[in-house]
Amino acid sequence: MRFKSTWKRFFSEPGFAVAAIIVAALLIFFILLPLSAVLLRSFGVGAEGFTMEYYQQFFQHSSYFQALLNSVGVGIVTTSIVISISVPFALYVTRTKSTLSKAYRGLSLLPLVAPPFIFSLSLIILFGRRGVVTNYLNDMFGVEFSIYGFWGVVVAQVLGFFPVAYMMIETSLRSMNPSLEHASRDLGASQTRTLFKVSLPLASTSILKASLIVFVMALADFSNPLIIGGETSFLASDAYLLVTGQQNMEMAAVLGVFLIVPSLIVFLFQTYFIKDTDTTSISGSAGNQNASLNKGLQGITFGISTLMTFFIVIMFIMVVLGAFVQIIGVDNTFTLDHFSDQSGWGFIYTSVIVSLFAALLAAGLGLLQGYLTVRKNIPAKKFLEFVALFGLAVPGTVMGIGYVLIFNGPPFFLTGTVLLLVLNMAFRKIGVGLESGISKLQQIDPSMEEASADLGAKPTRTIRKIVMPLLSPAFMSGFVYTFMTAMVSVSSVIFLISPGTNLASAYILNLANQAALGRASAMSVIMIAIVLVCMAILKWLERRSNSGI
Repeated sequence: MRFKSTWKRFFSEPGFAVAAIIVAALLIFFILLPLSAVLLRSFGVGAEGFTMEYYQQFFQHSSYFQALLNSVGVGIVTTSIVISISVPFALYVTRTKSTLSKAYRGLSLLPLVAPPFIFSLSLIILFGRRGVVTNYLNDMFGVEFSIYGFWGVVVAQVLGFFPVAYMMIETSLRSMNPSLEHASRDLGASQTRTLFKVSLPLASTSILKASLIVFVMALADFSNPLIIGGETSFLASDAYLLVTGQQNMEMAAVLGVFLIVPSLIVFLFQTYFIKDTDTTSISGSAGNQNASLNKGLQGITFGISTLMTFFIVIMFIMVVLGAFVQIIGVDNTFTLDHFSDQSGWGFIYTSVIVSLFAALLAAGLGLLQGYLTVRKNIPAKKFLEFVALFGLAVPGTVMGIGYVLIFNGPPFFLTGTVLLLVLNMAFRKIGVGLESGISKLQQIDPSMEEASADLGAKPTRTIRKIVMPLLSPAFMSGFVYTFMTAMVSVSSVIFLISPGTNLASAYILNLANQAALGRASAMSVIMIAIVLVCMAILKWLERRSNSGI
């Protein structure tokens, strides 16, 4: 009886019912179906029939198992270093009044607008076989070393993933109720004791969340191991080589399963456990009144922050210099030849178009799903929310393999088309628009929509005149995030591109692999400039509309 009444209420508003069905079908088709295809193919389903042979091969061949150990190892080491740096960095930014702290905050976010492998590119320019530092050490001291391998990947990941952890921890420390720290100091506790007994425990949930996210990102990282991993094997890069080099979809699917499992565990842990144990204390007075660090702690946090900022800046400088000289460190003659790559400009144009449509689709559909989730009684809305958010957690390599399995043959032969690239990027990021929409809708009193309906407005008019203007900030935040990440995304789309639909990020990765560092640097500089210009335009639009992106 309850089941029947639920569906009766659901179809009482036919327009919203149809919209909910369409959103559900799209989520299942473009997120769940590719993941299911990867899981089934790892057992041979769709090829030779059900078998455990490929899992046996995984554990029998030392190279596959070693790839798993290397991926887990690099994840643990990268996470430990990133958190060790992020906490003092966030303390320096939030607990000092230095003007440098504002500059450090801005510079620390630079990696977000660059391709994920840009630090591998910089490390090769500095420490590669013919790198600037390598040549100098070799000439002066006869010292030879190689940046390629496990530790090269760790360094590149630490620099690349640092902003993610830093932003989460900084937000937590900044939103903390300052009266708690002041109360601790008034009761006679030293600042060090207050820091370890009050501040950091209150931020522990954010620190744990940041650790889990960085670990999954490092584990699933595809591009850095491919460029700077050398002969060291890693799960994501090996899966890509199995697909492109050996056409061995079954073993690639097995490696994909070993990438999904930790992502799923972390996602479930974060969604259903940590969410309920968040202890961050927020008050209206939070933000600018926290006790400043004493000189000792300020010196330590300043040193760590300065060192990290220096490394980030020097890496970007190397890429910029590499774009404007013949061969950096070997022939430093100024040139613009690296920017005359006509193919590269075409790929950048394609990237902008694909990212633009992906951002519109992800933000629009995310908001629609958020509205249906918060305002309407649709069946299985928690499950659909789970699917959309899990799309964010799935490693790009796995999603790319899943899309190849589904869309590289009849009846859905879409591989190599711009449409598939847009769909792939949009549905991997739809969870951001969904979360933004849900958060915003929970702040809006439903009585405004009820008043509109009481005055005789139809649902479409209410949405157009009331809901959409109020949700514009949420739309913009989903749009900006999706656009930025789509521009520099590579791990998933690299499986789906064709010569006619290549993207700039995949092209740069290919150039870096071919040691064409000058052209790779030039294309990276152009891409970073485009992302920064787009960000500036959106910021300008935000100020004009006071939308608060």
